[in-house]
Parts: sequence; structure tokens; C-alpha cells
Amino acid sequence: MGLLDLLILVAENIKLLIAGSLLAGVIAAGLAYIAPKSYVSHASLTLPVPTVAPALEHVHAVLKDQTPLQAAELMTSPRVLDPLIQRLNLNEARSIELAQNEVLSRFRVTTDLQGVLNLEVTGKTPEQAQTLANAIIDSWLASTTPSPSQREELQKLLTYAESSLETSRRMIEKLSVEATTPAVDESGLEQTYVRATLMTAFELQARYLSETTEILRLLQGYSREVVKRPPSLPVQSESLPIGLIALLGAMAAALLLMLWIFLVHAWRSAARDPRVAPKLLRLRSALGLK
Repeated sequence: MGLLDLLILVAENIKLLIAGSLLAGVIAAGLAYIAPKSYVSHASLTLPVPTVAPALEHVHAVLKDQTPLQAAELMTSPRVLDPLIQRLNLNEARSIELAQNEVLSRFRVTTDLQGVLNLEVTGKTPEQAQTLANAIIDSWLASTTPSPSQREELQKLLTYAESSLETSRRMIEKLSVEATTPAVDESGLEQTYVRATLMTAFELQARYLSETTEILRLLQGYSREVVKRPPSLPVQSESLPIGLIALLGAMAAALLLMLWIFLVHAWRSAARDPRVAPKLLRLRSALGLK
């Protein structure tokens, strides 16, 4: 079949192509209009940079900061989802597993190269999407607090660190007075020893102060300060424009109609071929067609 034959075939069926495409476009536009709209709320979070120090290894052995990947996995875990479902009453008349699957289908969390967590939450209304996004973040923040056993261990370390910090403070006060007192011996060895001990006391004070600050931060968990961009209130739905959907529907219908026209033409042409006609009759008989 040459190009001219194709043009003739299209011309002979131009009314069917136009009418079918228009009808498909109208149906697609109607379905898009009545279909439920979806809105997406966007948020981003930046986790604290983990403190790396040999003096804090025993603290981080109990509890340490999450990596972005760990935080993303935790957001999709029952530890975050279950309190969220209870808070929003999403498990009414359904099992907790079905409620978890529903929530998981409505949000997505990813990480970029800078370690920023990007959260996308879908809702039937802009307010619903934003509310669910805030609830997910709040539930995750609550999960970053230590467990009862971890809290007990951290409290013990905090008590020791605060006690040592107070001891180093008193030592510094005492040695500071001795360092300014005139030396008794002429060699000055005693003053040198006092100053060296004073420097050691300052180092211990800095160490226990850092340890105390880190433990207090871990006990509190993450705060809302990690939210780099709060959940947005969507102004328009994420669905494709109705006009574009109608155009795509019309184009798809035109392609299908063209395929159908070519198949019918090929069938009829084959039926007129004496070598192929008997085979087509056998095929029609096998299919129960007259």
C-alpha cells in the first residue's frame, strides 16, 4: 500500500476519525472534570549535623543523630504512622494495616545530595494536604526522643557530666587564686605546676560542658527548627489541565481508529485474494462467525 492509498483510506473514513476523536475528547474532559482533585503540600527538613568527637562516643553509643536515610525510613515506619493514625482518627472501621497503607499512599519522602528531606503529601483539599504534612512532621519529631531505657542511660551520663563540670569549676576557682599568689619557692616550679593543672582543669570543663550540652539536646529530641520549609498550602491541584486531557484522549482515539481502519482494510483486501480467502473462511468458521 502506497502513500496515495493511505491518503484515500483516510479520506474515505475522515468523518469517523473526526467524530470519534471529538467524542473521545469530550468523554475524557468530562471524566477529568468529575474526577476527584488532588493537592500536594511540599515541605523540607534539614537534620542537625552530627557531632563527631571522641569525648562523646560513649554518649552516642546510647543515642545518636539520625542520618537523612534513617529519618526517611523512620517516617514510613509504624513508630511514626501509628501515633499519626490515632491522632487523626484514620483507623475508624478499618484495621491498622489498612490505615497505614492509606497514609503511605498519600505521602512521599526523599533525600537530595545535600541531605535535605523533601516531603510531598497529597490530599483531597489544600487544607487536608497541609494538615497531614504537619501531622507527619510532628509525629516524626516525637519519635526522635529517646526510649525509656535510653533516657535512663542518658540521665546517668548527664548526672555524672554535671557533677564533673561542677568539680572542674571549683578546681578552676581554687587554682586561679593559687596561680595569682606569689611563689614561695624561688625556682617557680610550684607556679608552673599550678598553671599546668589549671589548663587541664579548663580542658576538663570544656569537655564536660560539651557533653552536658549534647546530652540535653538528645534528651529533648529534634525540634521544629529542623523544618527548613514548613508544609505549603497548595493553591492549585496537581492534576493535568482538562484541555490537555481532552487533547490526549482525542489523539489516542484517533490512533486507535486509524489502526482499526487499517485492520479492516487489510482484512477486506485479503478476502479478495483467492489464495487467502479459504484460510479466512476457515478462521471465521473456527471463531463461530458467519
